[in-house]
Amino acid sequence: MAVPYVVRKKADLTSGERKELWYGVPKKLIDPIRNREFAEYMEKRSGFHRGQIDGILTEMVDAIRSLLSIGQPVTIEGLGTFHTSLTTPGKVSVSRVYFVACPEFSREVKKMKCMRIPFNLYMPEEMLTKEMKKADREQEREEYERMVAPEIDEEVQE
Repeated sequence: MAVPYVVRKKADLTSGERKELWYGVPKKLIDPIRNREFAEYMEKRSGFHRGQIDGILTEMVDAIRSLLSIGQPVTIEGLGTFHTSLTTPGKVSVSRVYFVACPEFSREVKKMKCMRIPFNLYMPEEMLTKEMKKADREQEREEYERMVAPEIDEEVQE
């Protein structure tokens, strides 16, 4: 599995002059998974029932909100910590809630592979350069080889 991304041209003004560079941008292929779907996913991976997991997720949100309301950061070991920050001057109030992933979680997520979505799936044909078309063909060939190579290895072992 890999994190899908598209390539977008963006202006880089850091050097004082305008340069247009290409950047990988995460692409959300579908809507985020909500509690119900997440509970179903976890049910398949564990011995817990979907209803139990869904109930725990709902209660977890309420518990985190309650603890943050008394200034208590909440750490879920292996995931990270929820915090609040305050705003001043004037009336002091909570300006935001933020989450800091634990180092181990971040390290594992950063090891995930990324996969470029072929240019021809999201760019008009007239905008595709020779280099983009070549990159798409090479990516398609690599994916084909990844799919066929295990089949060839199995035949050799028989």
